[in-house]
Amino acid sequence: MKSSRWISGIMLVLFVVACLTFQASFVSAQSKQPRKPDIHFVPTPDEVVEVMLRLADVGKNDVVYDLGCGDGRIVIAAAKKVEARAQGFDIDPVMVKKSAANVKKAKVGHLVTIEHRDIFELDLSGASVVTLYLLPELNVRLIPQLDKMKPGSRIVSHDFDMDGVIPDVEATVYRHDGGISKVYLWTTPLRKTGSK
Repeated sequence: MKSSRWISGIMLVLFVVACLTFQASFVSAQSKQPRKPDIHFVPTPDEVVEVMLRLADVGKNDVVYDLGCGDGRIVIAAAKKVEARAQGFDIDPVMVKKSAANVKKAKVGHLVTIEHRDIFELDLSGASVVTLYLLPELNVRLIPQLDKMKPGSRIVSHDFDMDGVIPDVEATVYRHDGGISKVYLWTTPLRKTGSK
């Protein structure tokens, strides 16, 4: 009788421990779930991609990071046009899958990698060029990371500037569809407004 109660007690303790362990791992897994995308994917027109890469003077020795890479067209173009190594990052798993498929189709997998990552948690110091097509407030959120890039690194953005940072170049692209796009280029160290 005593041994039966003792076994029942042990079983109860083990059950409670198992439940707590499961709960802790579930909470941990939930906390590691990536955020939802900040914006919906809108493709950068091909002629704008070309201007961005030219303006940033992307060459074979560059490492290009595309933050919010969408369908992968910028990193694919960098690899195909000048054989630059490139990495695309996106928080949307659907777009990661799509861009990875496009990289494979373009046969540039030896130069391009795509990662499912939160761009605001990236170390950008490995890039010599960063490309952006984000909203202005998201560009501003990236400034602390961009500030850590090596001197002479280039940041190029489609349509949106970076409040508080002076661009080196601002270009206008007249697209084939009749629309107009802006392209902004900055070089590190970033020139902040009000700084000497």
